[in-house]
Amino acid sequence: MPKSDHKVVQQLEAHKEELAELVTAMQFERHPKLDKDYGEEGRKKCYEDTIYHLDYLEQAVRVDSKKLFNNYLGWARTMLQERNIPKSDLFDNIVILREAITKTLPDTEASLLVEYVNDGLSSLQDIDTEEITFLHKDDPLFDEAREYLDLLLSGNRKEAAQLIKTLVDDGTSIKDIYEHIFQKTQYEVGALWQTNQITVAHEHYCTAATQLIMSQLYPQIFAMEKSDKRLVACSVANELHEIGIRMVTDFFEMEGWETHYLGANMPDTHLMQSIKENDPDVLAISVTLPLHISKAKNLIEKLRNDSELENLKIMVGGYPFKVVPDLWKRIGADASAGSASDAIETANKLIKN
Repeated sequence: MPKSDHKVVQQLEAHKEELAELVTAMQFERHPKLDKDYGEEGRKKCYEDTIYHLDYLEQAVRVDSKKLFNNYLGWARTMLQERNIPKSDLFDNIVILREAITKTLPDTEASLLVEYVNDGLSSLQDIDTEEITFLHKDDPLFDEAREYLDLLLSGNRKEAAQLIKTLVDDGTSIKDIYEHIFQKTQYEVGALWQTNQITVAHEHYCTAATQLIMSQLYPQIFAMEKSDKRLVACSVANELHEIGIRMVTDFFEMEGWETHYLGANMPDTHLMQSIKENDPDVLAISVTLPLHISKAKNLIEKLRNDSELENLKIMVGGYPFKVVPDLWKRIGADASAGSASDAIETANKLIKN
């Protein structure tokens, strides 16, 4: 990160709460009806939302990517719109945020942030609302994925598990089930929550059920013959989403790699100790929330600065790397992969170089 951008991040971190308080005060002052309709609870929610906006803005500056902030605003717009909150409310809030930045921060630092905010406001105007779905009729196993998801959403975990067992017994490969059923339906569940069609409880149930059903396939997955290639895989510290990196790890197992899956929310020091103990060819790091990009960047810097790990190949993956395809370069990784099958191909290329 350039020194100028580093100063911007420092200013943003130092004044984040002050900015959120100012934005909240300005929002309620300009729209008196908000106090009548929402009162103190509304002010608290406005403050929390503004902190969230600023967190995403900070991450975007850290990796020099306006697209990252724009994507967040697009996500927020859809999420709010599906809850009957008009786009104009979000737009107005970001305009006030821009004004608060210019009032609070030094001119040089404020000007860069205003560039990001202006680009975000332009993107909000340009975004067309489209149906969000990850299940398409021409996909392999589309009917099975649709049935599987419907069963989970109706709370029929046992029937969903039986569907998967029947597919495996009939000769469907576990890899295809992972890629075309588990992965696709997890994406679809996230989209359904974003568009207010299911609750957080539904989302958590579907994820927990899928993890349990995946575990029932482990006797077959872990019985496969192993090579001398080794993988360590985890999610970064504070990242609680783990099903994606779990799927990736299982793919490596099915390809014959010796894997060491360390789960979600892995502290840096313990991860580095595990890497030294297991001596992997590749480390796979998962980041689901863009807010955790800087944690991945800091972790990779620590790994690069350790002389014992100079030959370690680092691969990253997760939602932010799909939004910004070259993000892996910006945080110092060796490569990125968009799916479990891509991860296998990418890892094999890394260890050949």
